Order: sequence, then C-alpha cells, then structure tokens
Amino acid sequence: MAFIGYKSFNKKFLFSLNLVILFANIFLIFFHLYRNKNLNQIFFKNSDFFNMNLYQRAYQYISAYLLNKYIIGNYTNSIEKKVIKLKATGLFDKTSNLKWLKARLSDQFILQYDDPNPDYLLYNCFNKEDTNKSYHNIIRIAVYTENAMPDLNYADYFLVHYHIIYLDRFFKSNIFFWMNFNEIDSRRLEVINSPIRKKFCAAVISDCIAKFRLNFINKLNHYKKVDMGGNCNNNVHGKIKNKIKFLSEYKFSIAMENSDGDGYISEKIAQSFLAGTIPIYYGDYMVDEYINPKTYILVKGEKDINKKIEYIKKIDNDDKLYMEIMKEKPIIDNKFKEKIDQKEIKEFLTNIFQQEKNKAFRRDDNFYDFNEDLICKKNKI
Repeated sequence: MAFIGYKSFNKKFLFSLNLVILFANIFLIFFHLYRNKNLNQIFFKNSDFFNMNLYQRAYQYISAYLLNKYIIGNYTNSIEKKVIKLKATGLFDKTSNLKWLKARLSDQFILQYDDPNPDYLLYNCFNKEDTNKSYHNIIRIAVYTENAMPDLNYADYFLVHYHIIYLDRFFKSNIFFWMNFNEIDSRRLEVINSPIRKKFCAAVISDCIAKFRLNFINKLNHYKKVDMGGNCNNNVHGKIKNKIKFLSEYKFSIAMENSDGDGYISEKIAQSFLAGTIPIYYGDYMVDEYINPKTYILVKGEKDINKKIEYIKKIDNDDKLYMEIMKEKPIIDNKFKEKIDQKEIKEFLTNIFQQEKNKAFRRDDNFYDFNEDLICKKNKI
C-alpha cells in the first residue's frame, strides 16, 4: 500500500509542477507583450523619431523593435526623396550611363527612367528623336562622349570633354567616370601571372575615316601584322563580337581616337586596359593627367610615328621590359579615383536635380532653329 501511495503522490506532484510551469510561461508571454506595448508607446509612439530612456536598460527591446520596423520591411523614410523623372534619347540609352547615374544619386533622389512626362532629358551626339520639338519644356542635359561641342544655346547643362568654365552649366567629363579601376588592376595582375602573350597587336575600328590612325597601322604592319577585327580593313575573317575578349589575346592594341582634341578621351584606351594590353594611343596629349605614362604608348603626331614604332619593337622583343610595363598601375592616384567617381560629378548633378524645375532652366528659351545631329556629322564622328 505504501508503494502505491508513493506513485500517486508523484503523479500529483508532477501534475502540479507542470501546471505551475504552464502558468509561469503564460505570465511571461503576457508580460513581454505588455512590455513591448509600453516600450512602443514610450519610445516610438506615432513617429519615426524617438527618445530612448537609457536608464530603463531596455536595449534588447529597442533592438528588436528597430529590427522589425527598419530592416524587415516596415520602414518608411521620414525624409522624402525627390522624384526625378528622366528621359534618355539617341545612343545614350544604349549605354551603361543610366545605371552609373542611379548608383551615385539614389541616396538623394528617386530616379524614374523613360517617364512619359519627363522633367529632364539626357541625350548625346546622335539622336533618333526630334528633341527640339518633343522636349522643349524640360531641362536638357547634354552628355557627350564624342569629340564634338554641343550648342550652348540648346541645352541647360553639359557634360563634355572640353576645359570650359561656364557658371554651373559645364562639367568636364571623360571616360574615367565610367571606368572600373579595380577590374583594370585585376586584369593586369592576371597578365603578370600568366605566360607572355604570343600575339602581337590588334585593333577594332568601325570605319576608315581617321587617316592618321590607318597611316600608323600601315607602317606598323611593315614590322608585324596588326589584326583588324572591326569593319575597317578586317583581316580576321569577319567582325568580332566581343572587343575586349578579342584584344585580350594580344600584347598591344590600337587605342587611337578618331581625332585629337583638348580633353577628349573615349572608351578606347579604357577597353585596351580592360583587355590587359599595352594601349597605343593618339588623342588628348594631356592624357597623362589621368593615366600613368609608363602604362601606354602615346603617339603625338606624324613626326612621332617612326620613333614610337621603334619603341614598340623594343618592348615586343624584351620580355623583361614588357613585364615591367605590365606591373605598373594605369591609375596610381587614389584621390583622383575618388574625386572623379564620387565627389565632383555628384555635386554637379545634385545641383541640377535639387533645384525647383523652373529655377533649373539655363538656356535661352527663344532658341529653336537647331539640329544637334549636324554637329556630329560636321565633326565626322
């Protein structure tokens, strides 16, 4: 009998203990719910701004609240961003420029592209639409990557190559605003750690307009053949599809501009660096303002051709010299990288977009008789 009584007592004890634990858990649940409710009322109320009473030592509850409100998805910024409605015409919308623009301004503005009723027009040299009539009452921003000067009466703001100071309307731009410096450095490191390339020199040229460039290539061909992968003088059995991939098999590449111009630098030299080649360059004679002169070969004109071809021969036949050049970094000034990638260009664009639309206009509103495409044709671009 004593044994049976002992079992009965154990059952009653365990039942009571479980009951106490159950009520304790229920109490703790309600306590936390009540605590959270009070914290929300005390600290946050109906605003995104709050005053934390640190003496209550309730950091874990504050953290839990913020995690839910600001990270999981319930957050609404208390400072509304200005919506910028953009339209891109011509060749501009075929480039990566819009993506670049968004990456640098999305912290301040909400950028909407291809808006049916835009406030801002982005265009470059070749336009397929009549921007004169269709977009007369919006702010025009000319972004030129070609060696051509836009008409200063036609647009409100200009991003071009030339060294011009014109109130807040002009910004000297160049290809380096779109370059991936880390990718260039990584590619050169790959070249250094790989066997020296066997192929000599290549070029990808769309047309045969630039006579100086063709004259240089013809003279270089007397030493070794330059493989041509574009429409102009193609000698590789058809136009290549991927320029950088094609160039990446060669020691040297032709990175000569269609024309020389003050401040004019196109994508050609950047693509040569991305392919891990030594660029043979003609264009802006002050290019070493941006690029390490030890990493490329600058041809300054007709009188300089023979001298530079002899230097190319020397590099081609001296593996040690070739590797010394490849070990140099094209962009060696980190402050310059930061400057062109973030600060100045961002300040210029922010100034445009942060103004009220009616105050951002800069052009003469009575100027209509203009065809932007004629500028490109006149400059034979």
